[in-house]
Amino acid sequence: MDTTPDYSAYSYQELCDARATLDEALYPERAKQLDELIASHAEHISEESSQVLDKEGTFLRKSPVNFHGSAKEFFSIWIVNLLLSIVTLGIYSAWAKVRTNRYLYGNLEIDGHRFSYLAEPLQILKGRIISAILLVGYILAISTSPIVAVVMALAIAILSPWLICKGMQFGMKMTSYRNVRFGFTGRYGEAFLVFLLFPFLTVFTLYLAMPWALKKMDEFILNNTTYGDKAFSTELSGGTYFVAGLAAGVVSIITFIVGISLIGATAVFAGAKESAEQAGSISVMLGVFILYFLVFTLASAIYSGMIRNHMYAQTRLGNVATFESNVTVGGFLVLKITNMLALVFSLGLALPWVKTRTLSYLAAHTQVNVLDGIDSVVASNEQIGTATAEEVASAFDLDVSLG
Repeated sequence: MDTTPDYSAYSYQELCDARATLDEALYPERAKQLDELIASHAEHISEESSQVLDKEGTFLRKSPVNFHGSAKEFFSIWIVNLLLSIVTLGIYSAWAKVRTNRYLYGNLEIDGHRFSYLAEPLQILKGRIISAILLVGYILAISTSPIVAVVMALAIAILSPWLICKGMQFGMKMTSYRNVRFGFTGRYGEAFLVFLLFPFLTVFTLYLAMPWALKKMDEFILNNTTYGDKAFSTELSGGTYFVAGLAAGVVSIITFIVGISLIGATAVFAGAKESAEQAGSISVMLGVFILYFLVFTLASAIYSGMIRNHMYAQTRLGNVATFESNVTVGGFLVLKITNMLALVFSLGLALPWVKTRTLSYLAAHTQVNVLDGIDSVVASNEQIGTATAEEVASAFDLDVSLG
C-alpha cells in the first residue's frame, strides 16, 4: 500500500517543514516531489507578493488571501454531516461543526500559511446539550406566565453581553495561524454598553443613531481581538457608517415601493378576471415573498460591501499586518442574489457551492500586508472561554459578527 502523504494540499511553509524533516536517503521520491512543489509554490508566491514601503516607512510584503476549497469537496463533507446529524437526532452536529470548520479554515491561506480550527467535538457537544436544556426550560417557563416571561427576558438580556464575550473568547482561541492562536479580551462592562445600552438609546433618536451604535460594536470586537501577544486596533468613521446605512436604506425603500406597485398592478389585473382570482392571490403572496428577500439582499450587499472595505482599511495588527479590501457593491450584490436563487431553486442543496463561492470571492478581494514583526509574535495565555457560552449565545440568537 502506498503511504506517501498527499503533499498537494500543503501550504508553502508546510512543504518546507516536511522537506526539512524528511530523510532523503530513505525517501528519494518524496524528496523530489517536495522539491518540485516547493519550487512551484515559491514561483507562485513571488508572482503574487511584492515588498514595498508603507506610509510609515516600514517594509511590508503584499500577500493575497487564497481559498483553496471546492464545492465538490465541501459537498461531500456537508451531505455526510447532514445525514449523520439527522440519523443521530442532532448528536453528530457537534462533529459536523468541527469537520466543517476544519475544512474551511484549513483551505484559507495567507502568505504561504493556512489557518487551523482546534476545537474538539465533545466540547461543542457539551455546550449544545446545555444550551438545548436551557432553551427548552426558557420556552416552558415563558409559557406559564407573562411575569415569568418578562423576568426570563430580562435575565437573558443582562447575561447576553457575558455570553457574547465568552463565546467569542472560545471561538478565537480555537483559531490558529502559524501555530499561534487568536484571542478576545472584551469584558462585560463595555459589552453591556455596546450590545445593550447603545442600541436601546437609538430608539429615542428614531433609530437615526443606529449606524453609530453599529460602529461601536465593530470597534469593540476589533479592538479586543488579539493574535498571540499582539492586538488589533482600529478607529472607524461614524460618517462612513451613516453613508452606508443611508445608501442601503434609500435604495431599499425605492426598490420596495417600485416592487409593491408592480405587485399591486398585477393583483388588480388578475382580480379583473374572476377565474384568475385565486391565481392572483398566490402570485401576490409569491411576489411579496420575493420582494422581501430582494430588498434584504440589496440592503445587505450595499451596507456590508461599504463597511467591509472601510474596516479593513482602518484596522492594523500591531507591527504584524495591515489589511485591504476592494469588494464592490455591484459584485457583492450579484454574488448575494445568485446565491439566494441557487439556494431557492436547489431546495438548499447548493449550500456548499454558495459557501465556497462566497469565501473564494471574499478572499479574492482581500489583501494582507505582512510587516516585519510577523516573526516576533509569541503565543499568549488569554482566557479560553467556553463552548457552552458560544452554543447558548447561538441558541438564543445572540451571535455577533463584524459589519
